[in-house]
Amino acid sequence: MLQDDSGELSPVKLDIDFVNSRNALIVLDENSDTCWVWIGRDVGMPTRMHALRMSKSVQKSGYPIGETTIGMATENLVEIMERDANVPEVSEKIARFKQVIGGNWKFEDQFLAYRAEKAKEFEASAPKIVDKGPEPEEESQETEPTTASSAPPPAPPPRQVIAETAEEPSPPPERTEKEISASITSIAEQKAALLLYSAVKNTELVYAERFERDGNMGLKIEAPGVMVIEATLEGEDLSINPPDFGQSEGARQIKRTYEAWSDML
Repeated sequence: MLQDDSGELSPVKLDIDFVNSRNALIVLDENSDTCWVWIGRDVGMPTRMHALRMSKSVQKSGYPIGETTIGMATENLVEIMERDANVPEVSEKIARFKQVIGGNWKFEDQFLAYRAEKAKEFEASAPKIVDKGPEPEEESQETEPTTASSAPPPAPPPRQVIAETAEEPSPPPERTEKEISASITSIAEQKAALLLYSAVKNTELVYAERFERDGNMGLKIEAPGVMVIEATLEGEDLSINPPDFGQSEGARQIKRTYEAWSDML
């Protein structure tokens, strides 16, 4: 079990008590060839995004504990968001996850968890030694020396190589801003795109996350230390909360940039 705290992974002993709303966890489960990712309801967006990104990395490369690398090339990746616990599929994942990691565990190298009854299945039995008696002596057989022809093999006929040239495909034509804008179907979607770009243009680090609420799609945008807003697409309108974008100067600058662009739609 790896705990993600402030963008750093650290191993912790496998314990179901860690599965709570405050923690982001990655569990490498070699029994079921699964990398489990638990994101508690109260985990901030930066830690949440880091845990999801790192889970894909350790799923491929594993995580070293002592001389052992655990979970290398794990086949399955199961992401669990506690905030979606009311969704039946997610609720089923949570129940299965807690069942997998529950119970008593024994540990090696402080963090490698195993069940004693499972380990017995892999204990090596003592080797059996069978006395077959002395090996029979092999009779030496004299063989007549053979001679090889000294004539070189005939050279293969020369091959003709015909070089073919192919025309390089021409690059696709660049799309104008008008064409890109037209590909976004609604005014609300265009405003959402401008809102996200306004945040990217005015801050160095931005996290964005899509959500569904009351049948409407929304976008949560967080610029650490600057602002946290939610934008919900409601028909042709984009509802932004909080409407003032926040009290920081950076948030006010993002709001000014967004309003200047959206007024041109």
